[in-house]
Amino acid sequence: MSGPDHPRAPRRPGFVRDEGGAYAIEFAFFGSLMVAVMLILIQYAVVHLARQNLNASLQVATRALLTGSFQSENGPTLTQAKVLENMRAMMCGGSGAPAVFFKCENLKIDVQVSTTSFDTNAWNASAVDPSTGNWSKSYGLTYQCPGSQSTAIVRAAVKLPIVAPLFLKLGMDGFKDGAVLLQAASVFRVEPFQKSLTGGC
Repeated sequence: MSGPDHPRAPRRPGFVRDEGGAYAIEFAFFGSLMVAVMLILIQYAVVHLARQNLNASLQVATRALLTGSFQSENGPTLTQAKVLENMRAMMCGGSGAPAVFFKCENLKIDVQVSTTSFDTNAWNASAVDPSTGNWSKSYGLTYQCPGSQSTAIVRAAVKLPIVAPLFLKLGMDGFKDGAVLLQAASVFRVEPFQKSLTGGC
């Protein structure tokens, strides 16, 4: 006598039990997230190095102005644009300039002489025009020759393109094309120096 028939459970198709593609799906989710985090970290490192580089480059210009050597080599016969071009070249590739993490054409410099020890009016001009999201038309065009024992204010700004502007522009001034603005400034009293026949001020 045969036993009672036991109902068989329905057989599942083979692809339902196949877990061979689970790793590929997990990598698609978490791998892309990990790559994005790595790109953001790398970009943060580039921004940090570029900011340090800008400060170091500004110190090169500060030393040259502080001692009067730059003023002696760039006399009053040169235009402001030419003098600022010479200063930018010195900061980017001149003797003693650090390795550059930004393009030299994206660097703007502004040199002003303060009438008092701490004249805040010289700091008012912004490097970026908030209405256009581009460089301010008045920034990076001024070179007031720092004379002996005068108080000088040197400002430098760099337009730095970034890969992930959505995450990195938080709390940072920037341009409408997604690049961020890096700034550095130096205030110092020029040492006494002897004016040369062809240069100085």
